[in-house]
Amino acid sequence: MSTSTRPRRPHGELKQAMRYFLAQHDGPASIKQIQDGIGPTVGEAPSSSYRSALQDTRYFERVERGVFQLRSDTANHRG
Repeated sequence: MSTSTRPRRPHGELKQAMRYFLAQHDGPASIKQIQDGIGPTVGEAPSSSYRSALQDTRYFERVERGVFQLRSDTANHRG
């Protein structure tokens, strides 16, 4: 059985980059905008990884289908 393995990214790297991007972005952003905005920094990641990370309601809130923003009570939190 042959499987290609790719190195795993550090835990939380994608989510942290998404939080930083949305904090700097003016208003809500689509998943595509987020992918395009942080892709050069974090490299390639499956779309499912973005969608999964955006389900963390501690940091993100869904504005409409495929559009997210930082929760207002965490926008200035750097934790």
